[in-house]
Amino acid sequence: MKRKRDSIKVKIRSMQAIVFIPVIIMIGILLYVMAWQNEQYRQSIRNLTMATEFNFDFKSNIDYKMYRIVIGADSFDSLNPYGDLESSRKLFEQLKDSTPQESSKKGLDGILVLIGILEKRIEDIRTSSVIGDYDRNMERLDKDIYVITDLIEETMSDYIYSETNNLESMRKKLDAQIRQVIALCIVICAYIIVFLMASFTSFGKKITRPIEELCAYTMEIASGSLKVSAPKSNIEEIQTLSDQYDHMVLRIGELLDHVRQEQELKRKTELKLLQAQINPHFFYNTLDTIVWLAEGKRHQEVVEMVTALSSFLRMGLNNGRDFIAIRGEAEHINSYLQIQHFRYEDILDYEIDFEEGIMDFSIMKLTLQPIVENALYHGIKNCRKKGFLKISGWQEGNDIFLRVEDNGIGMKPEALLKMQKLVRRGGEDVDLREGFGIANVAERIRLNFGADYGLSVESQYGVGTSVTVQIPAVQRSA
Repeated sequence: MKRKRDSIKVKIRSMQAIVFIPVIIMIGILLYVMAWQNEQYRQSIRNLTMATEFNFDFKSNIDYKMYRIVIGADSFDSLNPYGDLESSRKLFEQLKDSTPQESSKKGLDGILVLIGILEKRIEDIRTSSVIGDYDRNMERLDKDIYVITDLIEETMSDYIYSETNNLESMRKKLDAQIRQVIALCIVICAYIIVFLMASFTSFGKKITRPIEELCAYTMEIASGSLKVSAPKSNIEEIQTLSDQYDHMVLRIGELLDHVRQEQELKRKTELKLLQAQINPHFFYNTLDTIVWLAEGKRHQEVVEMVTALSSFLRMGLNNGRDFIAIRGEAEHINSYLQIQHFRYEDILDYEIDFEEGIMDFSIMKLTLQPIVENALYHGIKNCRKKGFLKISGWQEGNDIFLRVEDNGIGMKPEALLKMQKLVRRGGEDVDLREGFGIANVAERIRLNFGADYGLSVESQYGVGTSVTVQIPAVQRSA
């Protein structure tokens, strides 16, 4: 069964949600409670303010206006006590709508009833026939108007007292709710702290343990062991790293195998090169020629022959180094051709023409000798006319080109295709090839300089063959 893997990003987001959602809910509840309580508190203050202002002005205003009307000093039209009653009625309706307590609402209902009664008593005075009778009017004021306004004032005082008590009760309730919210905050904070400690401890172990295992794995790789597998993890990102490490180790193993194969191929190539360099037939034939010249008392030619052979062997061995200057390669080819010219002077002429600017650049030793040998033995010797070899060298951009041209027998199209295919077959075991020669040179160039460099072969049967070497213009010490 495949294990479900968690992403670090998803895990962190989940922990954030678990931590912050309760905090946000707690803050929302706290703000709502505080806003609601604050609005209730402010409404009670407004009600108390309006009730106090009413209680302060209403009785004195009504009593004064009715006294002036009753004694005949003013009229109803000039003082308009009905306007005060209507304003009072609207005020009490507003207080009733904004007062949540039922007991306070009953008091306001009573005040509204008293205002209605007061309005009827005022109307009785307005419609009565006692206007101008001071005693009768003062009696009505005392028994009707003043008594009712006193009752309204007392009832309003009761309302104010009730609202004051309610305000104090709301304050205590708000204090209690704030304490509850604070207690809730403490509980939630404690929960968050405990949760975070437990979560980070667990989550830290889930992360650090596979990272430690991954570090141990990399240490094993660094010590040279490529057979180990990366540790598995339930963390998606770490598992991705493990997979990539496994892939990298696999690629490193493949590259090491490839390097080993290339080194083995280079060793085989160098061995073949050494065998080609110390060709016993060439060596024996050269010694035979020296003996023949000595027997013929041709001492100067013997000296030249021995000198050329000595130079050929010295430059070929080159103290075991793989690279020499092009100048040295030119001297090596010149020594080889001098030796061959003594043997085949009737059929061989040659020319070496290298640009002076390329002579100090590096070339693999024995690059040109196998190509020249191939041209001599397979081209010129099979031709009935006198053979001519031209070895030239020049530079184009960052590359150097060396060309060996002969006017020998050349190659037929099928033989040319086979040779061109042979010099292009990089990376294969040279033991499987037909012949060695220029294919060996092409393989060595590819192994040392890359696939962009190598040999190109052109030939026309009956006309001759041209082999061009392309190498980078570099200088190497070994």
